[in-house]
Parts: sequence; C-alpha cells; structure tokens
Amino acid sequence: LRPMGENWTKGYSPMFKYEWAPTYDALTRYAGCTDGSPFDGVLMEYVNPVTNGPVMQTLGASMQMLRPGEHTKAHRHTGSGLYHVAKGSGHSIINGRRYDWQEHDIFCVPSWAWHEHANGSDREDACLFCLSDLPVMRALGLYREQAFGDNGGLQPLL
Repeated sequence: LRPMGENWTKGYSPMFKYEWAPTYDALTRYAGCTDGSPFDGVLMEYVNPVTNGPVMQTLGASMQMLRPGEHTKAHRHTGSGLYHVAKGSGHSIINGRRYDWQEHDIFCVPSWAWHEHANGSDREDACLFCLSDLPVMRALGLYREQAFGDNGGLQPLL
C-alpha cells in the first residue's frame, strides 16, 4: 500500500521497519504462482512506498526464498550484497569457494563475484535478506549482470 497525500521528502522510506511476517507471507504467496529465477529463487525487493523505488537512494533491500532442495545457478553482477540468513540453512558458493550458513549468519558477496545459493533442506524453505548497493549502480548506469555459462550454470569448487 502506498500512502496518499503524504509530503515525505527524505531520501529513505518512511516505513523504517519492514516486518518478517508480512514479508514471509508475500514470499510464500509469490512462490505459489512463479517458477522464480534460476539465479535467485523467489526474490522480492523492498520498496519505499512514497517513491516506489529502493528503500534508500543508495541502498536496496530484498528477501529471497530458496525452496526445499533448491540450488540456484551462478551469476555475477556489479554491486555488492550483505546477506543475513533469515530462515533455514544451506550454503553459498562465492568465486568457487563454499560457505555454509544457518539462521542468523551474515555473509558478503562482493561486486562482480560469481555466486550461487543452495538450500540445505529438502523439506523447509530458506530465506536470505540482502542489503545491496544496486540502486547506486543502476542510477550511475553501471549495472551489469552475467550468467555462469559452464558446468550447467554451477561453479566448480576450488
């Protein structure tokens, strides 16, 4: 929902807090009607309800769901991501190195680093919150993305 008649002029969202329960509900409903992305699973971006843009002018926020047993294909893009594991456990492969994670862990994917994520459970979904600098990359016209073309889209481990 977008507030009407508001005169919000600050460069960040007036919501300040995006709660887990409505976010997880939205992800679950969206997962029911999409195949998702082969690179990100089911991904939704948080938005500033006044501008319909990112939550801050230079920082974006998103939540992605990895369905049970899902392992995404590798890709890379300009822009860095700081991930917080909101639910579940699994691992990510970043530039050929495996990093195991579980709920409450935090990890970083640097700009232009190959990355893929895998849910460690075959029964429960896993959710990753990401804070990124993608809005500034897009605003500057510097955003680029590339899929990993070899090995069925999966990185070999170093």
